Amino acid sequence: MKISSIPALLLLVVSSSYSNDDVFDSKLAWNEMVSTLRSDYAYLDKVEHDFKNLTDLFYVKALATKSPKEFVDVSQSFLRNFQDPHLNISPLDPDDYIVYPTGSDIYAEIKGEEIYIVDVKANSSAYEQGIRSGMIVKSIDGLAFQRTIEAVTGLSADNLSKEQQAYAINIALGGKRYQSRTLTVSTDNEVKTYNLDPSYDRINKFKHGPKVTHREINGIGYIRFNNALGDNDSVTEFRSAIKILEQTKGLIIDLRNTPSGGNTGVAEPILGHFTKTERPYQLYKTQQSGQHYSDASFEKATVFPQAPFIDKPFVVLAGRWTGSMGEGMTIGLDALGAKAILGAPMADLLGGIKQIQLTESNATLSLGFERLYHIDGRFREDFEPTIFIKSADTDEKGGDITLLKALEVLIDN
Repeated sequence: MKISSIPALLLLVVSSSYSNDDVFDSKLAWNEMVSTLRSDYAYLDKVEHDFKNLTDLFYVKALATKSPKEFVDVSQSFLRNFQDPHLNISPLDPDDYIVYPTGSDIYAEIKGEEIYIVDVKANSSAYEQGIRSGMIVKSIDGLAFQRTIEAVTGLSADNLSKEQQAYAINIALGGKRYQSRTLTVSTDNEVKTYNLDPSYDRINKFKHGPKVTHREINGIGYIRFNNALGDNDSVTEFRSAIKILEQTKGLIIDLRNTPSGGNTGVAEPILGHFTKTERPYQLYKTQQSGQHYSDASFEKATVFPQAPFIDKPFVVLAGRWTGSMGEGMTIGLDALGAKAILGAPMADLLGGIKQIQLTESNATLSLGFERLYHIDGRFREDFEPTIFIKSADTDEKGGDITLLKALEVLIDN
C-alpha cells in the first residue's frame, strides 16, 4: 500500500483504474482495510469497544460485494459509524452523501424520538429558505428517522448509540453530493416541506470570493475566514485586514466558516501575529506502524512572530462548522491569549490526516495518524468554548447572538 500525507479535509474524487480483466477479491480488500485501521488509525481507541462489533456486522456485507465500487459504498457506511469526519474512503460518486461537515448546513440533535434543529449555517440555502433552530425534523428526502439512519450507516438504529444516530442524521441533512434535498419539519404546530439546493452549490458560489472579510463594529474589528485555510491568499488578506483595523480597540476572529479545514502553511503565519516570541500552539503525537499512539512522545507545533503584532484583546468565534485546521487555529488562539472562545463545540475532525492507497480495492483511505492536543494536554476534540452558545451560527430568529456576545465581551473589557 502507498501512503501520502494530505493537509485538508476534502476527499479527492479518484478515478478507478480497475479493468474488466481484474479479479476483485472482497475478502482480501476487507482484510486490508481493517488491518490498516488497526495499524495506522491514531483514534482507534475511541471506538475500540465497538470495533469488533462493527467489523462483525459489516463482514458479511463487505464479502458480498462484487466490485471495488460496491466495496467502497459498503466501507463508507462502515466508517461513518466511527463518528469521525476525517475518516473516509474514496472514490466518491454522485449518489454518495456529502463529505461532512463541508457539505452540511443544518445541525440537529436527537431528543427522545424527535430530531431538533439546533443550528443553521449562516448564508446557506437552508438559512435563506427560512429553516431555523427549534424546528423538528419529520423526514429527510422522504425518509423518516429510522430509515434515514439505516441509509447512512448501513445498520438499524437498534445497533447504534444515540451519538452514532445523531451523527448519521447530520450527514443526511446535508443530502447527497450535488443533489437537491427535501426536508419536512414541524414548527408552531404546522408542518412545512422545504426544497433545498445542493449544499455544495453555496460553497462553490463563494469559492472565488474574498478569503477573509473584515469590518469595524462599534470600535471593534471583526475578521471572518471564509473556508479557505488551505489558500495562501488567506494569509495576505488577513494581514491587510489587521492593518486596516489597526486603530480598533479589540478584535473578533470568526472561524465559524472553516468546515473544509486547511493546512499549517496557512494557519501558522496567521497565528504568528498574536505572539512576540516563538511559542507552541498545539501538541501532537504521531502514529507509527506497529506502535500504539499513546506510546509516542508529545511534540510541539510552534509559531514564529509575524509583523504586525496584534497588541489588543481578542476573542474567537467557533462552532459546528469549525473543522480541522479551523479547530487547530481555535485552540492555538486560545493558547496564545484569547480573552474568550465563544460558540458551540466544534466539528471534531480527528487528528492530522494522511491518505493510504488500498491496493486490493483500488480505494483511498483517509485517516488521522497524528493525535492532536491543546497545549494544556487536552485532546483537541474535547476542547469546549469558554462561553457556550448552543445556536452558534444563527438563532431561532436568524440572528447572530454569538457576534453580539463577543462585542459585549470586548466593549466591556
